[in-house]
Amino acid sequence: MLKFINDISLRTKLLFSSFVVLFFIMITVNSIALYTIYATLVYRNSLRNNARKNMCVSQLKFSLLHKDIESIKNILYEVHKNSYINYLYISVLKNNKIGIKHQLYFGLYNEKLIKNIPPDLIKHDNKIIGKVYIQFNIKKELQLIRLRVFWVAARFYLISFIFICIGLVIFYFIISKIIEPLLLLKSNMMKVSNGDYSVHIQPSSKDEIGSLADIFNSMIKNIKGYIDKIDLISKEREELNCMAQMGEMSSMVAHEIKNAAYVINSSNKYIKNNLHAKDKNLIEFINIIEEELKRLNNMTVGFMNFAKQREPKLADINLNYIINESLQILNYEIKNVNIKIIKQLDNSIGLIKGDRELLKQVIINLLINAMDAVSNINDPVIKIISSPAYKKDKISISISDNGEGIKILNINNVFKPFFTTKKSGTGLGLAISSRIVLLHKGLIKAERIDGFTVFTVILPRRIIL
Repeated sequence: MLKFINDISLRTKLLFSSFVVLFFIMITVNSIALYTIYATLVYRNSLRNNARKNMCVSQLKFSLLHKDIESIKNILYEVHKNSYINYLYISVLKNNKIGIKHQLYFGLYNEKLIKNIPPDLIKHDNKIIGKVYIQFNIKKELQLIRLRVFWVAARFYLISFIFICIGLVIFYFIISKIIEPLLLLKSNMMKVSNGDYSVHIQPSSKDEIGSLADIFNSMIKNIKGYIDKIDLISKEREELNCMAQMGEMSSMVAHEIKNAAYVINSSNKYIKNNLHAKDKNLIEFINIIEEELKRLNNMTVGFMNFAKQREPKLADINLNYIINESLQILNYEIKNVNIKIIKQLDNSIGLIKGDRELLKQVIINLLINAMDAVSNINDPVIKIISSPAYKKDKISISISDNGEGIKILNINNVFKPFFTTKKSGTGLGLAISSRIVLLHKGLIKAERIDGFTVFTVILPRRIIL
């Protein structure tokens, strides 16, 4: 039974509950009303019987005082015709003051009834001259009262039933209006369960159901955000796995290319050292081979480093110290190109957990790219800024230059392997830097702001690997 109740719809539950409440109210109100009517009718009947009795006694007294025996007999006859009076007996006492010398009786004497019926006394000058015994047909009167109450009850319950039906119809429309938003919420939840997270419920009111719709919209928004993050993480993980597999295979190929390049370079040097001919074109071709072998070797080494990226060894480090060390390493090249370095290092950034050597590699790569970008312009400037970020939970490092900059179309491609805009570049520097930052659970991005190309690295203070 309980399972059946739990399985029926909310509308049916509410309608059934409304019917039960209305039915209980109807029974209670009608019962109280009918009992009140019944008690009132019984009380009124009792008053009427008393009035009849008093009238009968008064008429008998009047007849006795006037010694009108015939009138007494007529009263007795009329009373006997009344079906609501079971018994009437009149006794006139001896030596009364109205002139009747002997005792008179009217009606049939019933000793058993007389003992149970309290008499009504007929008095004259404060003296008892007679007694009247009257018994009303209470059973018949009560039957008549019950019959009248029955028909009143029938009308009451019929009218109540009609009003219950009308009330249920009204309740049906009210309940339908109330649960309509819940049905809409259920429909949208079914869509969400099928993978549709674009649903949105417009609250139709500001009550609890409207608040529930707002909470539902907020929940769907959060779920969609979590799913997007999961998809992004899965995509990144899949990309990392794919790159790891490619790296493992490609590192073997790169190793073989490096060995072959080494043999070719050795042979080329032997030819160059033992060549006595004065053919300038031949010497030029030998030099080209030597330069291209150097470029191929650099590319192979870079690719092998990219393919075999090690996991970071975490320790407490200060990024400001790493920036200063990187600038010290590149100090000769910076002075040679006469680059103006602007440092804005915030000493409040404190320490973070990171790999000192890998992060130094990122800073050096970004500085070298900035130096290459400003090498052919007048008044070259490189800005280096460190500061807290995201409510001091993270640290931001930005390196910007006023060089020719990266085209807007290429901004999203600069971190892809082998993408480069430089003639002598391998296209692996920024890809390696991006991968190192990713291993530190950080973010690296490139922007073009106010004539400067800005590379920003954002790292968390604590890393959970």
